[in-house]
Amino acid sequence: MRIIHTSDWHLGISLHNASLIEDQKSFINFLINVVKEQNIDAVMIAGDIFDNSVSSSEAISLYNDAVTGLCNEIGIPVIISAGNHDGAARLASCNELLKKAGLHIYGKLSKEINAVELDNIHIYMLPYFNTDEVKSLFPDVKISSYSDAMNCILSNIKQNFKPGKKNILMCHCFVSGSVLSESDRSAMVGGTSVVPSEIFDGFDYIALGHLHKAQNRGYNARYSGSPLKYSFSEAGHKKSITILNINDKIEIEELDVVPSRETRVIKGTFDEVVSLAENDTNRDDYIKIELTDRYAGMEAVELFRTYYSNLLNISGKMNETEENELTVEELYNLSPDDILEKFYKEVAGNDLTEEQRNLFRDAMTAVENEECGAQ
Repeated sequence: MRIIHTSDWHLGISLHNASLIEDQKSFINFLINVVKEQNIDAVMIAGDIFDNSVSSSEAISLYNDAVTGLCNEIGIPVIISAGNHDGAARLASCNELLKKAGLHIYGKLSKEINAVELDNIHIYMLPYFNTDEVKSLFPDVKISSYSDAMNCILSNIKQNFKPGKKNILMCHCFVSGSVLSESDRSAMVGGTSVVPSEIFDGFDYIALGHLHKAQNRGYNARYSGSPLKYSFSEAGHKKSITILNINDKIEIEELDVVPSRETRVIKGTFDEVVSLAENDTNRDDYIKIELTDRYAGMEAVELFRTYYSNLLNISGKMNETEENELTVEELYNLSPDDILEKFYKEVAGNDLTEEQRNLFRDAMTAVENEECGAQ
C-alpha cells in the first residue's frame, strides 16, 4: 500500500501580504496528479489545512476542490486531523456523513480514538489539543505537563492495538529537538507543548504536522513539512510530500514539490544585486533583497521593482553595526518624517533632534504651498 503524508497546507496564507492562493492551487493540482500517476491508496493530512479558523472563500473553495478531486473523482480515502490553525469544529462538521465519501476528519479530541482501517493498516488521528482537554477527559490521571497529557492519550490508543496490524499515528505537535522555521509562528511561543520523540514508541509510523521543515524525528516519526515556502527563512529548504510504501516494513520516499514560483533571498552589494537582476531569468519569483553596503530605501525599491514584480522584502545597512529591514509595503507606507529619520541616521549615524525635525516640516510645508500656488 502507498500512502501520502502531507501537512500544513495553510490555505489562504500570504507572504508579506502577497496572496499565495494561486501557488497553492498549483500544489493541489500537483498532488492530484501524483495520486493518479503513482497509484496512491490514501492521503493523510496532519493538520493546518487552513491558515485561519475563519477562512476566506478562496481557501474554502480550494479545499473543496482538493478533497472532491481525491475522494470523489479518484476514489481514495483522505484522512485529516485538525491543527492549531484550523477551526476544528467547523472543519469536522458533518464528519459522519463525509466518511461515506471517504473523507475522514478528526477535529476535536475525544476519549475514544478509533482507527481508520485500510487493510492491515490502522491509522489513528490525533488533532492538536491542550492539556486541559486531556485533564477533563481523564480526571483520574495525574497530568502536570503536555508530555503527561500526550502519554495518557497514547497509552489509551495502544490498548486498542490488534496483533498483526501496522499502527500509524497522525499527530500535530512539537517534538523536542526539531528545527523551526520563521513561519512556525505558534510553535515558537513558549515551550510547554514540547514532547520527546520516545513518547511515540510502539507505533509503526508517526505522521507529524505543525513544523514546516521536512525532517525525521526518531526512527519512526517524521514531519512532512509544508508543501510551499511560507517565509524567507525557508528559502533554502526543499519542499516535498512524503510517500509511505507499506509492505512487511514501512519505507519512506520523499517527492519534491516544484513550486510555480520560487521564494529566494538575494544578498550582495548594490552593484552585485543589480548585475544579477539584469541577467535573472526567474523574475516572477518571490524575492527578498539583502544589501550589504548601503541603506535600503525607496530608490532601491523602485529600481529593483523594475526587475522583480514580486519583490516583497528588502534590507540594508544603517551603519557599521545596524541593519534596516522592511517589507516593501512598509516602505511605501512610511511617512516623510520616517524616511528622513532613517536617511539621517544612515548618513550621520545619529537620531534627528526635534529642532531638525521641525525645520524639515517647515520646508515640506513651504514646498507644498509653492506647488499649490503654481497650480
